[in-house]
Amino acid sequence: MKGYFIIVGILVAVVLSLMTLNVFFQRTLEMEMAEQFNRQQLLLAHAEASNMQDYLGGIRDDMRHIARLASLFEVRRETDFRSLTNVVFDDARAVKKRIQVLGGSGEVLFSRGSNAVDGPEEKNVLAGVRRSCPGDILIQQDTKRFSLVAPVCRHESFLGAVVLSLDIQDIAHSFLGPIKSGSRGYAWMMDEKGNLLYHPAQPDMVGRNLYKTESSCFRCHKTFDVEKKIIEGKSDYFGRYVAPTGEDKILAFSTASAGESRWIVAVSAPYSEVTMSTRSSMKFYSWIIILIFVLTSGIAAMLIVQYRKREKAEERARHEKELDMAHSEKLASLERLTSGIASEIGNPLTSVFSFVNVLMDMEEDEFKRETLETIYFHMNRIATILQQLSGYSKMPSAEFEPCRVNGLIEGSLSLIQYDKRVQDITIVRNLQPDLPEIVTDRGQLSQVIVTIILNAVDAMPDGGTLSIRSRVKDAGIAIDFEDTGVGMDREKLARIFDPLHAAKEKGTVPALAVSYHIISKLNGSLTVESEPGKGSRFVISLPLNGAQ
Repeated sequence: MKGYFIIVGILVAVVLSLMTLNVFFQRTLEMEMAEQFNRQQLLLAHAEASNMQDYLGGIRDDMRHIARLASLFEVRRETDFRSLTNVVFDDARAVKKRIQVLGGSGEVLFSRGSNAVDGPEEKNVLAGVRRSCPGDILIQQDTKRFSLVAPVCRHESFLGAVVLSLDIQDIAHSFLGPIKSGSRGYAWMMDEKGNLLYHPAQPDMVGRNLYKTESSCFRCHKTFDVEKKIIEGKSDYFGRYVAPTGEDKILAFSTASAGESRWIVAVSAPYSEVTMSTRSSMKFYSWIIILIFVLTSGIAAMLIVQYRKREKAEERARHEKELDMAHSEKLASLERLTSGIASEIGNPLTSVFSFVNVLMDMEEDEFKRETLETIYFHMNRIATILQQLSGYSKMPSAEFEPCRVNGLIEGSLSLIQYDKRVQDITIVRNLQPDLPEIVTDRGQLSQVIVTIILNAVDAMPDGGTLSIRSRVKDAGIAIDFEDTGVGMDREKLARIFDPLHAAKEKGTVPALAVSYHIISKLNGSLTVESEPGKGSRFVISLPLNGAQ
């Protein structure tokens, strides 16, 4: 038993170790996956920041080209203006823009593009480029607008300016809008001063500065520490952090030059979404491990139950073996005891047999003759029992022959019909008429039937009812003897077939032990059920062919 518990303990320890390793492996795999995903985000942020910087650089080169052409050729017609500025509007990105040609006094000579984009004030534009003629492109921007101003000069004389205004939201949306990291990951942008330039999830917050936050800024953010570290250069380019909302996120960022300003492009995604696939697969493996644990526990429990059953069976077998040994010892003692008694009773019994035989031969009265036959039968039965007790371990072998059980029961009842003890007993017969014929020892079976009947009669000293029933049971025959006598307690019931048991006031207890031995020789069984005050029930079970 101890070995089984050790095995079960080892199995449980192995399964728990597997579950612990599974959790550790899951956490390690999630961290590695998040780091790899974060590096991909960094590459994506860097690529889009570079593309945005290249786009703005291309626009700046186009503006130089337009300003140079305008200084060489005087633009007088709308068609000339459109031909000159087509290069700006031919890009594939849907970015709102407006281009204007201003005269030397600030008047608007030509205008083209979306009116939704307001350009800088003309006076401020001219004041910025008039003194730099000829000069490079002047860039002006705020949180919503990015403007490029190119002076138009001829022979170092200022003729006017070409102004291009772009919507920063459109620029950012064109480059960063398609970026999706799962269902809740996205890209956003701010400048080096802390102004939010683009945010797909919080468009109302665009234009706010994280150093000048209001109460409305904290509806979705508790702090802006991470953003400040990015601006101040105190943060790595990628990593994992806890968002102000309390959610664990991963973040990567890169920068793009926009004139004299620096735009910061950041890509973030919830950590839970990045590791979702890993958690799903590891959850499946966890269920497998749990199933293995349950099956292992079930098998271990079954092994323990089977071991206990086997242990009980072995213990019961040992107990029965001990009882058999004790029974054999009792039989040996009984044989030594009865061998002396038989020699003392044998001689007088022989004389009585002789006189009974003489009287039977001389008697002509039918009733008296039947009475003498009954006396002869019981004396012969006494002699047979005495002989069996004296040589119990060497009882004669059974002589098997075909027999009708119902006829044998009736014959046994006829032998005791004149016994005084039977006179106050009501015998109820319930014999199945179509019982098959069995092969058994007729004489020994009749002896057992008479013994059980007389034992039942002795249990009913004040009268009662004895029910005898014959029936088919499984592949054999069963004979039930049920009386309404005094019954037996558990202690007496456990020793009913003990040949040395003599606790009974009347009856033939040793004869019941002999009967038990006879039925065993006939390959049958003799069982008894009893309760004090409720009578007893003896059952003889015999196979159809006891010789086999």
